[in-house]
Amino acid sequence: MRVLNEYFARAGEVTAANAWEHVYKCLLWMNLGAGLAHIYDSNHMQPSGVFHSRAVRFTELLCDHWRITRKELPQRIDLLFKGCVDEWKRRREDNAESALDEETESELISAIGTMLRGEGIEDIRAAALARNIEGLSRDFFTIGNKRKNALGEGFEDLLWLLLRSVSCVPEHKLQLRTPVSSMPGFRKFPAPQPGERRKREPHPDVGIVDGNITHVIATAKWSMRQDRETQFQSEYNSFQTNKTQSTELEYVLITNEFDLARLKNVANAMPGGEGGYIFHRIYHISLPLLRETHAERFKEIEPWVGTGKLRSLDYFLTDMRGRFGEA
Repeated sequence: MRVLNEYFARAGEVTAANAWEHVYKCLLWMNLGAGLAHIYDSNHMQPSGVFHSRAVRFTELLCDHWRITRKELPQRIDLLFKGCVDEWKRRREDNAESALDEETESELISAIGTMLRGEGIEDIRAAALARNIEGLSRDFFTIGNKRKNALGEGFEDLLWLLLRSVSCVPEHKLQLRTPVSSMPGFRKFPAPQPGERRKREPHPDVGIVDGNITHVIATAKWSMRQDRETQFQSEYNSFQTNKTQSTELEYVLITNEFDLARLKNVANAMPGGEGGYIFHRIYHISLPLLRETHAERFKEIEPWVGTGKLRSLDYFLTDMRGRFGEA
């Protein structure tokens, strides 16, 4: 949250219309192997991948919009993760206990050096390369695995900040990762019976409440996976089972998914039928870029745009301001 606040302090005017740009600057990252903005699974981003041409198209569109070259793009995006990595490295340096064990480090560098010398690289050069490779490996297996955590919570925190600053929703109306039993309009989760494991209680990503009513639960998922659809069903069933308010609960999804098939699955889902859940609305970070990236193929999900079920992030922020904002 501190990294995001520092970003917005120097970001200039943030509006519903340009919010998508700030989301991409903070959260979008590069697929280094493909040299493209990461909008698909890595195996699909490579030149032989089925979605490579669309990833190229998206990257070109984004660069054109910002009037930059593809070479300049990495410096413009991924700002949240870069800030978190800087903080993580600082804390690691301050905390001797978190450093890699010196004996393990020495053994790894020695093993790499032996392999390099076996390939004919001279001793001094092999020693320097071995230390560099060890450092890169350590960062990959520690920092690299932290991205999903920074992206998940960072996306939620960013939406919370946009609802505060752009939609002018007061803080007391916003819930961030709050247990559903602590939100208005829901019953308390029952204590487990003796010998029974406590059931996992959903913690909605972002909730909008007013008095004794929860009006909106927003699930923020940067991309879709099959296991996430299972999560959607479980959470939806929990919300409906434990809801005590008679007022309608609006369940919405905010995503940057670029796979049209996955978006169609979510849009088609209905309680009691396909999927076993329903999102009343789906908000894409940039629906115009999604449409331009897919060109003719976009007609597969155009009906959902026509009915208003699939909209862009700017509509969500504008709608929430009109309904819950206190400018």
